Amino acid sequence: MWSLPPSSATVVANAPVDNTSQEDPRLAEARTLLFDKEEKAARRGGQICVQVNNVDAVVLLLSVLEETAGRGQGFLSPPHYRDVAWEALIAITDPYARERVRLELDDKRAAPRLRQWCAEALGIWGAPEYGGSLAKALKDKDLDLRRAAARSLGNIKSEAGLKAVGKKTKDKDPILRANALESVARQNPEGGRAAIIKALAKDKDAGVRCALLAAACELYPDSAEELCAEAREHDDWRPRMQAVDSLGSIRTKTSVDQLIEALADGRPAVAERAITTLQDLTGQKHRRPDAWRAWWRDNRATFVFPEGRPATAASGGDTVATYNGIRLVSDHVAFLIDKSAAMGETLASRGGITKEEAAQAELAQVFEKLSGRLVFNLFTYELAVRAFSDKGPVKLAKRTAKQALEFLDKAPLQGRKDIWQVLEMVMADEDIDTVYLLSSGEPDVGLYVHWNRITMHLKDHNRFHKLVIHTIAYSDNKWYRDQLEKIAEATGGEFTWFD
Repeated sequence: MWSLPPSSATVVANAPVDNTSQEDPRLAEARTLLFDKEEKAARRGGQICVQVNNVDAVVLLLSVLEETAGRGQGFLSPPHYRDVAWEALIAITDPYARERVRLELDDKRAAPRLRQWCAEALGIWGAPEYGGSLAKALKDKDLDLRRAAARSLGNIKSEAGLKAVGKKTKDKDPILRANALESVARQNPEGGRAAIIKALAKDKDAGVRCALLAAACELYPDSAEELCAEAREHDDWRPRMQAVDSLGSIRTKTSVDQLIEALADGRPAVAERAITTLQDLTGQKHRRPDAWRAWWRDNRATFVFPEGRPATAASGGDTVATYNGIRLVSDHVAFLIDKSAAMGETLASRGGITKEEAAQAELAQVFEKLSGRLVFNLFTYELAVRAFSDKGPVKLAKRTAKQALEFLDKAPLQGRKDIWQVLEMVMADEDIDTVYLLSSGEPDVGLYVHWNRITMHLKDHNRFHKLVIHTIAYSDNKWYRDQLEKIAEATGGEFTWFD
């Protein structure tokens, strides 16, 4: 049974406090607001906690973060309130209040997910005294907690933390292993250099190499171009994509040389990223590889990098098909299509047909234009996620196109939507490089629902995947559209909307 949290006076008896007097009277209002039905009211409650900025305020926020059961009729799902509480929690500045979060991490009776989020908060705050608790968390049974602890230790200068995370650099879990290697290098750049360079050359997981390449280019700029050149020879597309991204932050003629070579990459998504990176670096607007090569041959000797950031060139150019107006340049694509009840509403910009019908028509015209030229998968999502092909992407042909459209048509409209779940599922497929996410609005349910938390965890996951996520909103609600736009921005994707 859900109930209001108690006053923190009985909950934090063991926490350091800067006073022993009564609870700040403003927290009574904050407690009422945080447990209100309306999200706007909950946000005001979170803001009051930030203003109070003490142990009691943190306890109140943690009580919201640990919610999993629904509050009852008329309330939003728990993640809406959790995401509000998280935004307030990381804005806390009082050291005694932050200490209460460290104690929550130490408490093995607390829910593993809550402890994971505490580990993430400690990493954001970055105080050296958190190193011991994060080091202990590396021994926990929960994998997500261990991953978070290892990641956070990269932001904390701690001898205990460095020693503990160093023992995880050969862990069998690739994410934990990569997080540990990066954290060691961030705490002790020269001491961690050899291990991270070795992993870039020999780690069997291409996702690990991808994530570590980004870190190594940042930490060891003197070796960045050499590391990118080696990554561009990798069989897996992900390290090659990261090499292009890393070269884009190096303003040298030799980095441009490599980007010109990357225009010939066999993966269209990588070649397209090389084009846009060259546009950003040089201010030129060429689209065709032969035009880039000719321009660079004629101008390399006298070229000077432009000052400031050039205006982004238009993404137009030769293309075979668009999906809701966004170009398809990849040949390994996933379509994520909303099947929540809201997709039964009409779409005025499409002549009053339903959002479901518009989504079906858009996919059908893509299939017609790209038959034989695309490897794809299709996911429908509401509370549940369903994949057209459980075995992974399939080649687009008349038969698979017909089957996919039938799969989409038969999926019923029902309930609410969980966008985080479908993003996690598609990120598990190492062969997909581009995603088209169509939604009727912001997520209703899921582990994370607000863009601040979705994008935080999406960016962290995407270090290993390099997915480009384009988002399409079938909505006239600006708040909903903003949520989807932020998801696209986090991965370098495009956003568009229709009402």
